[in-house]
Amino acid sequence: MQGIDTKKTIVHQAKKILRLSIYISTIFISLILLGFKPLINPVIITGHLKTNLKDNSTYFDNLLVFVKGDGKILAKSFTDSKGDFQITFTPNAEKSFDFYCTGLGIDTLLIASVTTFESDILEMTFYIPGKLNRNVFGRVVCPICRRTNNVYKIRYGDAPVFIFKTSKSGDTTYSPIYKGKYQASCLREPATYYCDRDKVKF
Repeated sequence: MQGIDTKKTIVHQAKKILRLSIYISTIFISLILLGFKPLINPVIITGHLKTNLKDNSTYFDNLLVFVKGDGKILAKSFTDSKGDFQITFTPNAEKSFDFYCTGLGIDTLLIASVTTFESDILEMTFYIPGKLNRNVFGRVVCPICRRTNNVYKIRYGDAPVFIFKTSKSGDTTYSPIYKGKYQASCLREPATYYCDRDKVKF
């Protein structure tokens, strides 16, 4: 009788170990198939656009705000008459999240670049143009690449100058960079600087 009970106990333990092994194997295989990517909650941002300019007549109604990560648009939204909007997206290991706005009288303008979020639900204020950061030498830092070289002040004028270069293969490229400034049209926009590395105005 005791031998039968011992046999049942051994069989029960073996089944328990087998179930545990199957469970662990399932988790392990799932992690491999998912590339060990953790499940991430969507980020919900209630945003507010404000102006940095002395001229307070900036038109905020129906501006398009969008966020890009690794060069792809993750989400977009339109502002109301007060410059308020809500935007939702799910992060996926992007290096940074770059916020832009565009609309009437505003070319595509970089307004902020964020690497991490403190919470899944946020309230953020963005400025037109975005707030400038400078290094210890007083040079303007690009919000995306965090560098100062290839960052140029924008010059607005009636006759913007473009220079062209011809490579050894005969290919011709044009550049709006002339005498250390980015040459823009006479239509003045909020952007004051341009990064030639990231091709963004801010």
